[in-house]
Amino acid sequence: MKGSGYTKLLETLNRWQPDTAAALFYVNLCHLRSVNRLATPAVADRLVADVGKRLQKWAGPDGLSARLWSDEFIAIKTMDHAQQSADEAKSLRDALTELRYTGSHGASQLAVSIGVVPLRMPLDWPATLGQAEEACENAKMRGLNQISFHSSMTRVSRPHGGSDAVTEFRRYLDHHQLSLQPQPIMDIRAREPRIAKAEFLLRIEREPGVWSPPPPGMIEALEVHGLSTELDSFSAQHLLAWIDEHRSLLDRLDGVSLNLSAPSFIDGLFMGKFFDEVRHARLPRNKLCIEITETAAIKHLNVAAEVILDFKTLGCRFSLDDFGSGLCSFGYLHSLPVDEVKIDGTFIRELAHSSVSEKIVRAIYQVARATGKTTVAEFVDDPRKLAVLQEIGFDYAQGWLFYPSIPSERLIELVMVDRRASRAMVAD
Repeated sequence: MKGSGYTKLLETLNRWQPDTAAALFYVNLCHLRSVNRLATPAVADRLVADVGKRLQKWAGPDGLSARLWSDEFIAIKTMDHAQQSADEAKSLRDALTELRYTGSHGASQLAVSIGVVPLRMPLDWPATLGQAEEACENAKMRGLNQISFHSSMTRVSRPHGGSDAVTEFRRYLDHHQLSLQPQPIMDIRAREPRIAKAEFLLRIEREPGVWSPPPPGMIEALEVHGLSTELDSFSAQHLLAWIDEHRSLLDRLDGVSLNLSAPSFIDGLFMGKFFDEVRHARLPRNKLCIEITETAAIKHLNVAAEVILDFKTLGCRFSLDDFGSGLCSFGYLHSLPVDEVKIDGTFIRELAHSSVSEKIVRAIYQVARATGKTTVAEFVDDPRKLAVLQEIGFDYAQGWLFYPSIPSERLIELVMVDRRASRAMVAD
């Protein structure tokens, strides 16, 4: 939200001071482009005008309402106490979804998504608008005519819509306090697991010499602010440089893997640059595995398939991460040209004592195997879980039963020791 319209809105908001409790409601009109196509632009314009009138009436004389963009509005309503905001949001949704329009397909009902932020003093309008927009985005992801409250969101819990987390990330980046550390992935097809691969994970030096995972909300904040490519660019360059320095070690591994965020994976500019970097690196075939989440791949199925096929020409492999956490449709395993399926850790956590989890894991394994994919289990932290996975027939596993993320120097030591042990076993 930038430009003169946004500046004027801030000026209006700064002049407005509520005498009682109030909340800001961020409204998105779903499928407004479809209204233009199925009806006419004039019908869409009338619908937008009707929304503006209803918002103004609903907000009342003590409130405010304004149009932000073509399909986005805000409204502020005062109330006796903040607890009323849930009921007020429902009344607003009901008032707006009463609106109908007629097009070539007949009559249709308006659908909306609403994000809600209770106002708190002192008022910081840019931050509040950002929080309300995030809440609205969350409502859109939940479906049509959904309502989401920023205070109950878990995606970004930091203040100012995650802006503090973004600032913190850039400070770590500028001061060289970011690194990738490998977590070994074990081949469990034999009785004794061996180190076969490694997933490189982001770690931050928050204290001198101490590397830890990024704080909660940081990666989500980068996604909210459209800055995921900053993290993924760093990660890609770091791993490619590591591979270049350790090509001989890579000969001893089945491969190494890199996580890409969903926004970066569907960013044509970023993926084009990454493609060129991978091509220039001239990597050994089948040694670099790119991990993408199930949700990202299925939500953008056509784009995902095209990207995967392009990178496969360079010898890259693909892993479908967190499988089972999203739509979990087995049909997509046949459509997506991925090489590997990683089972969502939720099912693995319950594997040792839940027959339901075991049956789900077994079903995912069988479908993955039928479609020619290898299988990986995450969050393996108990010998009993490992035993079940080996009985099912899983190829790989990772988790604290084996190793956490470790310095890359430690990975080199472990692989060399493991290699010598394997040779000794063959000699015997």
